[in-house]
Amino acid sequence: MTRVLETAAEIMLREGYAAVTSRSIAARLGIQPPLVHYYFPTVDDLFVALLRRVSELNVERLTAVMASDQPLRAWWDLASDPRGTGLLVEFLAAANHRPALKQEMGEVARQVRQMQMAALEKLLPEYGLDPDQFPPALIAATVQGLGLGIVADETAGYKTEHEQARAAVSRLIDRLEQQRASRHPD
Repeated sequence: MTRVLETAAEIMLREGYAAVTSRSIAARLGIQPPLVHYYFPTVDDLFVALLRRVSELNVERLTAVMASDQPLRAWWDLASDPRGTGLLVEFLAAANHRPALKQEMGEVARQVRQMQMAALEKLLPEYGLDPDQFPPALIAATVQGLGLGIVADETAGYKTEHEQARAAVSRLIDRLEQQRASRHPD
């Protein structure tokens, strides 16, 4: 089952979600398509299982990131990772056409955002950021949204000055991490 999910993820990243079929997965694995249906009766079942698997891995990564020495830097690196964000873009596109996936994505997004905001409530004072002026919801949406937007433009090859935006975010995060380090020397 794990190999089926990994193969589906690779197909999504290379060819897009529409290329994920029992036949395409089976062909890559050298198995018969009915075996894919044995584990996942429908493609929706496959997408939901893949989303859950990817989400569990991302929650583990995000937990480690928020506990790291430079949480904002590590979180930005995670949020702007082309592979993870590319998969998210494909899930978003697929969810527009698959209600079961859309519902699951909404639940995953809510849980992850709550996790991010809980971590930020503790971290923002360490960075000298006033949570009334910069609420956790704003910071969480900004980091995730910028990462998604920049990677989507890079992946598509759009000339939107994404390099400049990425560099500016890195400078801002560097400054915030330096502020945090000076406020809380180890």
